[in-house]
Amino acid sequence: MRHNFPAVEALEAGNVDTAALARLAPGVDPERLLIREARPWFERLVLRGSAAIALPYVVYVRSGAYNRPRAELTRLVVHELVHVSQWREEGYIRFAMRYGWDYLRERLQGRSHAEAYSAIRYEVEARACADELLAR
Repeated sequence: MRHNFPAVEALEAGNVDTAALARLAPGVDPERLLIREARPWFERLVLRGSAAIALPYVVYVRSGAYNRPRAELTRLVVHELVHVSQWREEGYIRFAMRYGWDYLRERLQGRSHAEAYSAIRYEVEARACADELLAR
């Protein structure tokens, strides 16, 4: 069984306009960027409650989601490709620090984990970009 695939597979399955994606997630080549199935240890230690995580050059997806039809992964992949673009545009340290600070600030204001996560500026932007692209 394959344990990774190029992001473009999920985009094509969902009929995503790749030119529009390139405007929303500049610098990301979905034909080269891999979507990888997370191993069980990675799910427990890193993903925890998340379906996926984007790093600057790869996206790891929880096994349960990874094994679904590619068309069902389209929104998730678009969202994560926006994060890859954010990593690259902001720089690794700045992205990680802002991401963590946004979450911590919300938690310190008494928000739940879900509320704090949803309020992270990068998450807000990624959801908006996915909504915009998939509304077409």
